[in-house]
Amino acid sequence: MNLPPPPAPHAERDAERVKLALAAGAIVGTWFWDVTHDRLTVDDALAHAFGLEPAAVQGELRLDQVVSTVHPEDRAGLEQAIAAALRRGGRYSHQYRTRGNDGQYRWIEAVGRVDLDADGRAVGFPGVLIDIDERRRLESERDQAQVLLRSFVEAAPGVVYAKDRQGRLLIGNRGTTELIGLPPERYIGRTDAELLSDPVQAAAVMAADERVMANGRSEQLEEEVSFPDGRRAVWLSTKAPLRDADGSVVGLVGTSLDITDRKAAAAEHQEIEERYRLAARATNDAIWDWRMSDGHVVWNEALCALFGHALTETTAQWWLDNIHPDDRQRVDDHIHAVIASETSSWTGEYRFRRADGSYAVVLDRGTVLRGASGEPHRMIGAMLDLTSRKAAEAALAESEERLRFATEAGDMGFWDVDLVHDVLIWPPRTKAMFGISAHVDVSLQDFYGGLHPDDRAETSAAFAAAADPALRALYDVEYRTVGKEDGVVRWVAAKGRGLFEGDRCVRVLGVAIEVTARRLADARLKELNEHLEARVLEEVLERTRAEEALRQSQKMEAVGQLTGGIAHDFNNMLATVIGPLDLLAARLGDQDPRAKRYIDMAMDGARRAAQLTQRLLSFSRQQPLQPVPVDANRLVAGMSDLLVHSLGSSVRLETVLAADLWSTFADANQLENVILNLAVNARDAMPGGGRLTVETANCAQEDASAGSVPAGDYVLIAVADNGSGMSPEVMAKAFEPFFTTKKVGQGTGLGLSQVYGFVKQSAGHVRIESGIGRGTTVKLYLPRLMAVVDPLPETTSDDAFEVVGGQELVLVVEDEPGVRQFSIDALTELGYPVLAADGAAAALKLLDAHPGVALLFTDVVMPEVNGRELADEALRRRPELKVLFATGYSRNALVQDGMLDPSVQMIGKPFTVDELAMRVRAALG
Repeated sequence: MNLPPPPAPHAERDAERVKLALAAGAIVGTWFWDVTHDRLTVDDALAHAFGLEPAAVQGELRLDQVVSTVHPEDRAGLEQAIAAALRRGGRYSHQYRTRGNDGQYRWIEAVGRVDLDADGRAVGFPGVLIDIDERRRLESERDQAQVLLRSFVEAAPGVVYAKDRQGRLLIGNRGTTELIGLPPERYIGRTDAELLSDPVQAAAVMAADERVMANGRSEQLEEEVSFPDGRRAVWLSTKAPLRDADGSVVGLVGTSLDITDRKAAAAEHQEIEERYRLAARATNDAIWDWRMSDGHVVWNEALCALFGHALTETTAQWWLDNIHPDDRQRVDDHIHAVIASETSSWTGEYRFRRADGSYAVVLDRGTVLRGASGEPHRMIGAMLDLTSRKAAEAALAESEERLRFATEAGDMGFWDVDLVHDVLIWPPRTKAMFGISAHVDVSLQDFYGGLHPDDRAETSAAFAAAADPALRALYDVEYRTVGKEDGVVRWVAAKGRGLFEGDRCVRVLGVAIEVTARRLADARLKELNEHLEARVLEEVLERTRAEEALRQSQKMEAVGQLTGGIAHDFNNMLATVIGPLDLLAARLGDQDPRAKRYIDMAMDGARRAAQLTQRLLSFSRQQPLQPVPVDANRLVAGMSDLLVHSLGSSVRLETVLAADLWSTFADANQLENVILNLAVNARDAMPGGGRLTVETANCAQEDASAGSVPAGDYVLIAVADNGSGMSPEVMAKAFEPFFTTKKVGQGTGLGLSQVYGFVKQSAGHVRIESGIGRGTTVKLYLPRLMAVVDPLPETTSDDAFEVVGGQELVLVVEDEPGVRQFSIDALTELGYPVLAADGAAAALKLLDAHPGVALLFTDVVMPEVNGRELADEALRRRPELKVLFATGYSRNALVQDGMLDPSVQMIGKPFTVDELAMRVRAALG
């Protein structure tokens, strides 16, 4: 015999847990089924649960012995569950009833696990049984209570509902569904404001609900309601707060009964006895006469005809006993409440039992006849069988609902013309096509009056043909309507047919669809086809203009890059001319006047060449700018004397300065140069004299049409002259560098290109307005300064640096040998000890080897590592080191968006010894 292996530690723990669960009553018992040898082992508790003899537990059990104690209705399901678990393996769970020793069946849940071998065959099946009888009993009671609640709510007459605190419906019975006109899944969770078509009615209902929930007291009130079919009724509503377990109001419950007929009956309760007798014999209603002194009731023959009771006299208790049990107490309480009050009329709807045991829905109405003192003597009433009418109303409501869904789904409105009674029936959707409100009554006159005058004859003829017995034509027409209330013109497509009785048309009915959008689309398509060629030509011209503007922009950008590169190289060459000339002049002094004159001539030519390169840099937007907040009025006023001097006596200067002028953010010195350049150009365009006007203004550009300035706020500076003007061809090239209409030697052609470059670099725009013989106006649009920026302090003579040298050690880094040698000589002449390097690598070695270096004087544009990168590495090693940059080209790391970083110390190439002395002292200071 093979003995089982000793239990593992976790198996011992599991066994201990099972014992504890058994002791607590959670587990009924345990089993282990050796599937391979078909041996079933159970404990005593499980044997007791299955009603097995204790002796049987000690021997070998068969599965069928245990299954035989399972409830017969559950046995097949258990066998199927076991078979499925053996096939798939893994977790097993199933609920069923077993018979215990006491012979009673109890619900248990079996939970186990099927172990499979490597071939997928079941080898072991351990598990436990859990007693769930109490849980199943509670679940059953809960389900019965829910069914009872749903049955009660659904069976309640009238409207029964519950709402949450926000007025959203939580539950509603059949009466609620009929009142709203929607199935429960479409109204549950929505408020009366979202469901009722009459907003006034919805507001009144929700106000009453809110009042009941707010004061926490029940109320009974009458409410006027409208049904989806247009029928109006009066409901007697009882509303009470809905509370949670803590007594807090969380919503509202209510019931409503239709008392419209009761109110109508109240007006007729004064009929005399004889008239009642005659009506009782003539009517189909079950008429009753209740004598209250002894409870005797007399019935007419209709009691037998309607309900099968072959009786003419009964007691009041007999009548009450035949009312449906669910309605009986309500009816009894209600009728006695009327009797006990001062009112006389009673109306009730309830279910009354027929002789065959079925129930009929009846509407019962009665009137109390009182004595002189108001005491009740008799009550006379009539029972109306509503069963057929209720069925008809339900069928009609279903039919109308289907029709409504169909027309709404197709976005259609139907129409029905009763030619016999001259009646027109339009639902709200059709009324809307004629601009008429949903609640307004309509007639055939509204139809003919709502037709567009141009379509009236054709539409009327089509309707007449449809109603003509000889033609019986299909009414198929499209026409325009003119809204009766809103005056809106709409297109409507209508189809219909006539209904005939013999040779007479009694009705014409059909459907209508608004086709305004389709008609407008057709008209737009027609218009598009008619004007397509013109629009294509216009688009081609617009694209051509855009492409031309793009080519011009690209050309200007290419020229700017070219001129910037030329200016950079030219500045380096000038640096080796101006600097040495300056040193040479200092060495010679006044010893040789002729040599000094030659040096001055060379210096003058070199300076003019430097000015030329500066204009090239300005055009290419590569000059470093130092923008500050600028008051254009103050700037123009401050340079008036300079302008007058530059214009000469033949040109009259006028300034027109706007009040409350906005500020702009620009380089003030460069802006002055721009205005001066424009003034000089204007002077040259007026050789015989004239007038020059400088004007400022605030300009708020709202849109940006083709060729105009982009939208935004600008400070406008306009320089206008009344000179010879420009032709369109000249205006097109005015901003191009080296283009000029002046004679050779009288201009470089860089004045307006410098203006263009500065304005563009300042994020502005420039426009020219001119014509031959009409003068020229150049308008500068500079962006308005929106932020508040503190103005820079004005430089005074006290801030100027003395042109002197020093004793600090300076490291010069320059890749151009000529410029590097001049820098060494100039600094040496000023008294500074100097170290020199031709690139970043050599400079860093010298810097590490000489801790006494106080100033790094480096070129910016160098191969491999530029000056800014060299300075960053040097400052990382020596944070206290001072740096002075030298450059002839600003498109580099020193400039951010065209603006010079305020923390950067820089000197522009070419420079003189004096300029170098001042910048070195400024950097060291």
